[in-house]
Amino acid sequence: MIDTGAFMGNAIDMLVEVGIFVAIILIGVLLGYLIGVIISFIIKRLLSLRELKEQIAGSEIITLALWGKIINGVSVYIKWLFVSILLNYAVDVSIGRGIWYAKLSTYTSTFQSLMAGLGVFVLFSVVGIVVGAIIYRIIKAALDSVRLEEKLTKHDLHDALGGLELTRVVAGIFMVYVVIIFLASGIDAVATPIGQEANRLVIMFHYLVFLYPEFVLGAFIIIAGALIGDFLDDSIKKSKTALAGDGLGWVIQGVVIFFAVVLALPHFQIRENVDVLTDSFKILVAGLSIGLAIAMGLGLKDTFSHLGKKIEKKI
Repeated sequence: MIDTGAFMGNAIDMLVEVGIFVAIILIGVLLGYLIGVIISFIIKRLLSLRELKEQIAGSEIITLALWGKIINGVSVYIKWLFVSILLNYAVDVSIGRGIWYAKLSTYTSTFQSLMAGLGVFVLFSVVGIVVGAIIYRIIKAALDSVRLEEKLTKHDLHDALGGLELTRVVAGIFMVYVVIIFLASGIDAVATPIGQEANRLVIMFHYLVFLYPEFVLGAFIIIAGALIGDFLDDSIKKSKTALAGDGLGWVIQGVVIFFAVVLALPHFQIRENVDVLTDSFKILVAGLSIGLAIAMGLGLKDTFSHLGKKIEKKI
């Protein structure tokens, strides 16, 4: 026969153990969340300082609305970070109570490690954004001090980039590079301690840090081509030659931009089929040269004839 008293005693002991197990988990979660709320409130106040928000807004790339979302994301992360820390601590302290705690400890420990690694990445990301915003303001202020935009406007080159201000483009390029460097450093800080240096994401950021200057050089070549093409277009349109109103400026501008793109493609790691574009460019230039030579020959034949007769008389 089944010993009812012993069975009920074991059942009660089991319920008590389950209750304690659940209580420990709840205490770890609730206490961690409470501490996380307090810490996240302090962090939010620090990240919402007027001086810091002015730096972010001054970057003209990251809006205050986006910065607010980043702050909220950091706040949520901090809460769950402390939940993972306190929960793992509570389980580790109680690990002597039974096998349940030992099994749960493997999960809470992994969760805490994951949140800690993510925290390092978040820290590097936030610092990178702040430093990048400061770099943006410094570079833009330096370019504004030499009145670069005024000089471009004076020479009718302000619209060469489709309405984009060159000072913002240049400052933005440097800001993005700073942010990428910090992100790559954050990825390294997370991956190295756990032996994931060869992870695809880590390798991708390493390549990005290495290749970004090449991308920037290619971008500057295209920007230079756009400025030169726009300058030649305006110069031809302002000239009083007979060909000025026949779209010659547009053709010259297109040729210059095409040439700039061909030169820039290798810097964007696009090396295949570039020879085809180069040969096409040579054919195009040769065709335009022959066309211009014929047009000038036909248009100036009377002038050359008159000049030839003068030379003949002198001889």
